[in-house]
Amino acid sequence: MRTGKPFGNGFKDCAGAFPLGSNNPIIVTAAIWDQWTVHAENIAKAKGLNPQLIAALMGAMVEIQDNVYEHSGAPQTGVVAYAVTPGSFEFVVADRGIGVLQTLRQNPAYADIPDAGAALQEMVKDGVSRFPAETGHGKGFNQLFRALVGQNAELRFRSGDHALTMRPTADPLRGESVLAQVASLNGLAISVFCRSQTAN
Repeated sequence: MRTGKPFGNGFKDCAGAFPLGSNNPIIVTAAIWDQWTVHAENIAKAKGLNPQLIAALMGAMVEIQDNVYEHSGAPQTGVVAYAVTPGSFEFVVADRGIGVLQTLRQNPAYADIPDAGAALQEMVKDGVSRFPAETGHGKGFNQLFRALVGQNAELRFRSGDHALTMRPTADPLRGESVLAQVASLNGLAISVFCRSQTAN
């Protein structure tokens, strides 16, 4: 990480990190990004996770990574990381940008949102974004997050002095959401942890 270069795409690597820069790596360093993400996907499959599930998780990771460039205000502080163990996969997308509270307050509809906890709860709803509703932004994240929970994934969002956890329940379409006050953290960190339903 100190070198600012990605690591974790060696033949046997089961964890890695990809520091982000000012420009989206999907555009400016596509070959390096693709090699890194393909390795993460392949090692997860090798550890026994369902290929369709891993493909969905990798797609989610790319979408959330793109969100750093869309909303953080400081993409060069961002990082994407993954870790694989037998039967489980976790990824984290984090930045030290302006955080979800200040992001949503840029939208006049959320200018009076009281704190980071309320902002996190709004963030995971359909149509919520720093852009006005008529622009069509913010339409995909609720479906994405609910789909991940439906795939037995636990999601944690942390920004400012709050953390919101979404975890699977007996109802795969809804899941459970728990909001907690935590030590303050600049920016936004989103982690997704998924254990294979066949794992012990």
